Amino acid sequence: MPMRVRLADLCRETWEEVAELTVADDQRDFIASNLYSIAESRFLPGFVTRAVMHDVRTVGFAMYGPDPDDGRMWLYRLMIDKAYQGKGLGRAALQQVVAHVRDEFDAPVLRLGVHADNAAAWALYTSAGFAPIGKALGDEEILELRLSTEA
Repeated sequence: MPMRVRLADLCRETWEEVAELTVADDQRDFIASNLYSIAESRFLPGFVTRAVMHDVRTVGFAMYGPDPDDGRMWLYRLMIDKAYQGKGLGRAALQQVVAHVRDEFDAPVLRLGVHADNAAAWALYTSAGFAPIGKALGDEEILELRLSTEA
């Protein structure tokens, strides 16, 4: 049976549910809280904030858009609540994000930063085709996924 995951607009009905979601304790140092991310998105023109929905449940959060410094598309946040991790929901949500960035933004690449010690994130992103580009941003290595041959 296919995974029923979709991205929904973050709105008045979903933002508080998203703000209450948390990652596992060993992941907390790797990602900002959803409440911080929602606030940060107010100052990032063109960024998209989405609730990750599994059937009718809010299970995660994604935030992505054109970085104001380099103009490239970046996945700033992707998280699945600790109660729903390990079920393939993060992979399904990532596929939705990639499709949206490719189809709606017509972006040639999607970038993200991953902390060297975040083994779960490394496994997810590299298995989805993201590759290190040899640059770092603070404690995070930058990974890139080519979405078109124009990159």
